[in-house]
Amino acid sequence: MIRSRLFFLSLVLILFATACTDKSLDIDVEQDACKRFKIKSPGYQLLEDPCNGALKIRAEVEFAFNNSSECLNAVNNMPVFYKSNNAEINPLSFFNKIERNNLMVSGKRVQYIFEASFNDVAAARELNHLILDFNTENELGVKSNTLQIRMNTSCSVVEPSSYEVNQNEIRIPRSQSVFTIRLWDNAAEDGDIVSVYLNGRWIIENHSLLKAGTNFSFSTALLNSGANDLVLFALNEGSSGPNTVSIAVNGVEIKNFRPGLLTGEAVRINF
Repeated sequence: MIRSRLFFLSLVLILFATACTDKSLDIDVEQDACKRFKIKSPGYQLLEDPCNGALKIRAEVEFAFNNSSECLNAVNNMPVFYKSNNAEINPLSFFNKIERNNLMVSGKRVQYIFEASFNDVAAARELNHLILDFNTENELGVKSNTLQIRMNTSCSVVEPSSYEVNQNEIRIPRSQSVFTIRLWDNAAEDGDIVSVYLNGRWIIENHSLLKAGTNFSFSTALLNSGANDLVLFALNEGSSGPNTVSIAVNGVEIKNFRPGLLTGEAVRINF
């Protein structure tokens, strides 16, 4: 009788220990997998911005990930807001954490709404662009890598101090009525996004680079007499990084053109 009770007690302890070990292993496996959780290919679509009289900037942010969605419990936003002269400004409020129930997960892509508000219209109109850093975390607080993306407002301007001029110049004859810009990804096609600014306006916005390249044609009426700076901004880096954009104007490739992540470089066009 005593032997039977001892055997039963030993069996219970073994089963309990096994169950605890399995559970511990499951937790360890999940923690280890989430430590290797990687997000990539960030992009955004502007939904609302102060240029239209709004008191907020609102955008749909999108990214991809390489692991189980179980590792995705929340997104942490770490934005910095800038005036046109690159001085920092503080918003009234913004969403610094987006919980899982407010994330739209489809396959291995995620979308969420980022929003920041300002005190009044005057304060809101000071916003020129923002740099958004963000990462994800699981239920245990294990964080992924951090991505970065630049968001321009629809009326943002580019100050000369924001970019460097490439040493190579392009000359467009006065007799020419149209000029062509070609943009392409000179490495793997991995979701790199760029915008192009010329003489007070964005002429190409939020463009996803293709390996095959894309041609854009513009009237030379956009050019001033003399020197013009065609400024290209890398808005993100794709899944492998850095942003590997190449540019050609009128079929002439600009050599040594490396704007890098979020920075600007200009092609000087003489007209």
